[in-house]
Amino acid sequence: MAQVTRDQLRDGSHEHEDYSWWEYDAQGIELVKVCERCVRAALAEYRGIILSGYDQSDVNEPIEPEEF
Repeated sequence: MAQVTRDQLRDGSHEHEDYSWWEYDAQGIELVKVCERCVRAALAEYRGIILSGYDQSDVNEPIEPEEF
């Protein structure tokens, strides 16, 4: 069983095997649907902190105040 490459994922040439599942980030947000052959390449697209846990200070994005 050959592993899928990032290029195959990006160009859409990979078709999932019969058994596939959703991978989630550390906050429980759906990231990508994977199978045994593509899970490694698919998760390599994400920074480790996304998979292991983060909070607002980690993503370093300012929260804009609401305008009334």
